[in-house]
Amino acid sequence: SVNRQVSLCFIFLSVLLFPGSLGAQRVAIRTNLLYWASTTPNVSLEWRLSPRYTLSATLGYNAFDLPDHTSSDDIAVNPKLHHWLVMPEARYWFCRAFERRFLGIYAMYGEYNAGGLKFIPSLSDRRYDGRAAGAGLSYGYQRALGKRWGLEASLGIGYIHMQYDKYDCGACGKKLGSYRRHYIGPTRASFSIVYYIR
Repeated sequence: SVNRQVSLCFIFLSVLLFPGSLGAQRVAIRTNLLYWASTTPNVSLEWRLSPRYTLSATLGYNAFDLPDHTSSDDIAVNPKLHHWLVMPEARYWFCRAFERRFLGIYAMYGEYNAGGLKFIPSLSDRRYDGRAAGAGLSYGYQRALGKRWGLEASLGIGYIHMQYDKYDCGACGKKLGSYRRHYIGPTRASFSIVYYIR
């Protein structure tokens, strides 16, 4: 079930964050404001492995229902953007960890059930229920705002493989088929607030 998978993700993050003694490593916690704009709570944990390398893991989870409405055809629609995502990433910093420019390589896996959203044309009259996995390369910049806070911006380009079932967007919509899709292009964007733990 989704709840079991999300619990496993939290356990995975806890093991990665607390593998024993962190010694002189510095840990950062960040949250992506662009992801919050889609009503999705998210958190990333990142720790320094060496002066120029860090490892992070991101988790996002959206289980919120949006207000029901009736379509122009008088069909009941219950819009949703349910999904969860886990994304580990390794980064190389050109200066030193947590300072200025970096290159990253990341993987991602998630499941989703989304549809009936008027503000997204491809989801306005259809619902998609499936999963996605992929990987990519990222480039970003992080700037400290004092000893504890910082800002980060990054973009990622990569590949995603999706498997999903497609439905009419009604509350009990008819299944229209099962599909697979391969996508290459932008796969992530972030503007994050960072908190440093020394």
